[in-house]
Amino acid sequence: MVEEEKKKEKEETERTENVGILDLRHATLEDIERMREMENIGLIIVPEEFVGKVSSKIKTNIGVIVPYVEGMRIFVGETLFDAAMLEALDEPISFIHAGELTIDSDVTPELIKNKIKSFRNYGETLVPAAAYGALMAKCIENAGEIKKS
Repeated sequence: MVEEEKKKEKEETERTENVGILDLRHATLEDIERMREMENIGLIIVPEEFVGKVSSKIKTNIGVIVPYVEGMRIFVGETLFDAAMLEALDEPISFIHAGELTIDSDVTPELIKNKIKSFRNYGETLVPAAAYGALMAKCIENAGEIKKS
C-alpha cells in the first residue's frame, strides 16, 4: 500500500498542467525526461534540441511549442519598444513576444531593420503603419495578431 501511494505521488509531481507559459529554457535533458504528461498549457518555451522530446509528453490542449535559441530575449506582458530603447541596443536582437507589444510612433522602418534580427509573436502587436512592412519582414512566426496602429 505504501509503495502504491509513493508511486501515485511521484506521478502527480511529474505531471505538468494548467500553466499559461511554461519556461523550459534552462531545463536539462534529465529534467525533460523526468517530465510526464503535459496538458492545458498555453505556451511552452523549450530549447530547440528538446522540442521533439517535449512534444512526445503532450496529452491534450497545448497552445504552442516555441523553440528557444540561446540569446533570444523574451517579453511577456505589456511591452513598449520606442526609438530610444532600440537605439540603445548594441546589436540586433531576436525575441519571443507573448502579451501586448506596442511599437512607438517614433520607431522608423530603418530602426527595425537595423535592430531587430527576428521575432516570434504569440500575442498582440501594434505597430505604426509606416513601420509595419519592416516589422513583418522580421517576424518568423505569428500565432497572435499584428495590427497597424
